[in-house]
Amino acid sequence: MPIDLGTGKAAKVMSHGMKQRRARVLVAAMVLGSVATAADEPIRSVFITAGTLQVAAGDEKELRAKANDAYKTRRDAEKKLKEQFGKKREAWPPEKDDELYALEEAEAVAMAAWQYRKVDPKAVADAIKDLSRAAEGKGMQAGKKNHIALVSSAAEADVLVEILARRSESRGGAFTATDCWVLFSIGRGEKTAAARFAKIPADYRPKTSWRVNAYKIASPNAERPGFIFEGYNGGGSSFGCHGAAANGASHLIDRFIEDNHANLVAK
Repeated sequence: MPIDLGTGKAAKVMSHGMKQRRARVLVAAMVLGSVATAADEPIRSVFITAGTLQVAAGDEKELRAKANDAYKTRRDAEKKLKEQFGKKREAWPPEKDDELYALEEAEAVAMAAWQYRKVDPKAVADAIKDLSRAAEGKGMQAGKKNHIALVSSAAEADVLVEILARRSESRGGAFTATDCWVLFSIGRGEKTAAARFAKIPADYRPKTSWRVNAYKIASPNAERPGFIFEGYNGGGSSFGCHGAAANGASHLIDRFIEDNHANLVAK
């Protein structure tokens, strides 16, 4: 099913400032006592393939203006909320956190509509290879994935991952890309019941960590039953730029399965 960024429900910010803020949210866990065995980890089959991105209507100038307006709206609201409730967002009243989150989502959809105006099929094919390698724990930066088992078709899969596009930028005078992103969706594979997948909250937020360097772009809606995310390489480095973005995406998929495995089943 084509993914339409022009009509998607609001999403999480992928502006440079937001990426830096989210990257600072580190989650550390210390395991005491016995270590869980591999059999204790929920594992789900995953099929990675190319998806279809339906770009938003409008010319570059119009889309950029909408993205800029959404950025300013979120920035101004965040400033006021910090003045009222302090800089530590985790201490805010939950409804105020949700209020800012909605604006962050709206900004991300607008930013994605502007930044993904064109899709390169070869780049999508390369991203599938990068993400598949990262999901298998291959590559210098990949790391182990405890919840992913790759399969070769949607019919065999609990989870369907579709690569929609990827992009890159160079900064600091670099001749090669230093900032890389990959846009992808997570939906149900044919082994997962639609009714069970629909029980995953539309406002699901993956916890950010130094490994999970990826961000939610759009929630499911009536036209699009899957979640859209964007993996990021962390910025500022041309070393394995696209591979690092795919690695961030693979860790998010692993976290998505960990968080929602009870609803990634047939019944």
